[in-house]
Amino acid sequence: SDIDECSAANGGCDHVCTNTMGSFQCFCVTGFNLNVDSYTCDDVDECNIGNDGCQQNCNNIVGSYWCSCGTGYRLNSDSRTCADVDECSIGNGGCEQTCTNLIGSFQCSCRNGYSLNSDGSTCDDVNECDIANGGCDQTCTNSVGSFQCSCRIGYTLNGDGLSCDDVDECHTANGGCEQTCSNTIGSFQCICDNGYVLNEDGFACNDVDECDTANGGCGQICNNTIGSFECLCHYGYILNIDGFACDGLYDFIIYT
Repeated sequence: SDIDECSAANGGCDHVCTNTMGSFQCFCVTGFNLNVDSYTCDDVDECNIGNDGCQQNCNNIVGSYWCSCGTGYRLNSDSRTCADVDECSIGNGGCEQTCTNLIGSFQCSCRNGYSLNSDGSTCDDVNECDIANGGCDQTCTNSVGSFQCSCRIGYTLNGDGLSCDDVDECHTANGGCEQTCSNTIGSFQCICDNGYVLNEDGFACNDVDECDTANGGCGQICNNTIGSFECLCHYGYILNIDGFACDGLYDFIIYT
């Protein structure tokens, strides 16, 4: 009768022993190849043949293999192909402000007025005023995520938001001056007519009493008027053509 070689020490087979009439045969389980000695089995590296259908990574293990995906991807339900992971969909990808998904990765970025820190996630305010005064003509004021230009008193900010133009204060209510308003770059000045002096308030004009100083230069009587003065002479005298001195009437009588 037939001897079942497989009944003793599995017929010497590494894996499966199959008895046949008058003989036997060794087989290997899936994932192994039978060696030339017809007894022992060696692992088959499935990854050596077309990556065995794995889209990205093929990982050989004893008697089998498994597919995996690189960072930024996840394994699909077919256990072979990979799909991009949208990192931004979970906790904004860890980004403080803007998260942009990329194929197999993602990137953090910051809004205008902020710069990305070296950690690649958080954002710091940019002080625009540190670089060329933010482009402002005069004063640059930094704010969180932005900045603002402003002008000194006597100037107005132009529509470009950067440059400053002189304000002609004299165009509005004569600058508050009682008499003459003179515009200057960044300011203005009130000026009074002859015969007046500028008040301490810098706006009003006070009449000058010329007669208080050296009698206004008059030879006899000095009469102050609003904004001016006049010289007068006593009875018996006549005002000289210079408008100051007085001459006696009898100085003009010629005796013959």
